[in-house]
Amino acid sequence: MILKDLKIIDIIQDGRGVAKTIGKTVFVENAVYGETLDAEIIAEKRNFLEAKKIKTNIKSKFERKPPCPYFYECGGCSIMDINYDAQIELKKNLIKNAIKKSTGLEIQDIEIIESPEFRYRNKIRLQVDKDGGLNYLKKYSDEKVKIDNCLIASDYICQNLPQIEEISREINEKFDGAIREISIRTNNKDILLNLYGHFTKDCQNYVRKNWFNSKFYINLIDRRNINVINSDGKLDFKIKDKTFKISADDFYQVNQYQIENLYGVAREFLGENQKLLDLYCGSATSSMSINDDHIVGIEINKNAIKDAKENAKRNGLKDYKFIAKNAKFIDSKFIKENRIDAVTVDPPRAGLDKEVIKTIGNAGIEKIVCISCNPQTLARDIKRFMDRGYELKKIKAVDMFPQTMHVESVVLMSRK
Repeated sequence: MILKDLKIIDIIQDGRGVAKTIGKTVFVENAVYGETLDAEIIAEKRNFLEAKKIKTNIKSKFERKPPCPYFYECGGCSIMDINYDAQIELKKNLIKNAIKKSTGLEIQDIEIIESPEFRYRNKIRLQVDKDGGLNYLKKYSDEKVKIDNCLIASDYICQNLPQIEEISREINEKFDGAIREISIRTNNKDILLNLYGHFTKDCQNYVRKNWFNSKFYINLIDRRNINVINSDGKLDFKIKDKTFKISADDFYQVNQYQIENLYGVAREFLGENQKLLDLYCGSATSSMSINDDHIVGIEINKNAIKDAKENAKRNGLKDYKFIAKNAKFIDSKFIKENRIDAVTVDPPRAGLDKEVIKTIGNAGIEKIVCISCNPQTLARDIKRFMDRGYELKKIKAVDMFPQTMHVESVVLMSRK
């Protein structure tokens, strides 16, 4: 069935356009924000339809020619075909609509700190084919798109892609497609390669023999095992006046231009002279950037906690404690014994566990600063805090992911 003259009024996080037809919302693949189009229905659900564009009738005033030759196939970017001002407005609406839907709060406007549009990522993750070629995945598919450049990756990563591919091709040709994925992370001086796959002892020894003296730091990651090939498998990063050691599987913000802005907003919201509990603290890059000292950090990743302790020592902290536990480990007694004044959280996309919110609320914490990359789960968590006597005091966004519908938000919740 063909739907005629649909007006694309919004874009959702996976990049599909949003249109309205009689009684239902339509999600349209490959739609451009602001255009009017014809679409073919590919699935009918109870409350919405899924469709794909077959013809543009009226072009969008926001449309531009994507500067990347892979855009129409590659799933890495979803909104490169509209101008950056329109991208920012879409992200504002995404956050405002999510908060209104969950809480009923009407936010008139949200400040978003803008980013350079391209060459901002210090890390990319690529699929590796059987021959060792480097790929992204196609839109809405598990098929691979061969790439030799990426406009949102840092220049330093892209300059080194040919040499990186030489490594992956040689390993996969000799060891029957051992590498399945590769992540490439840089501090613009060194590059850390995490190779994911199945690596026999012979393969490990071969990589160690041939690339021990490589200019790249290489880790072979097989299920839960990390085999460090050379160096210590870590990279050094600097945020303002602090330096951090980041291991293979540590979380670190990917936008090299916006890290200081993101943590600067959180620091501004938190204020000074706080004893801080940082949940999901990772290797403590956020903790120490937001609060110079007086930190208790909780993180389930044991390797990240080791790095957090090392980072605390190298930056001269005097009052800190980092614990390798699930965030649900904390309780009111723990918060009281550690004399916690405020809490920061930067959870995964799934957001906060409701038991964690209950614990924080019961402990009577005055200030909570939430950093989130998912407006839907952030809005849900704001509502749960509101139900426990908190109010939304401040919100600001930081565009960490140009050319996509992802956006980072920082909110301050205060007890009424």
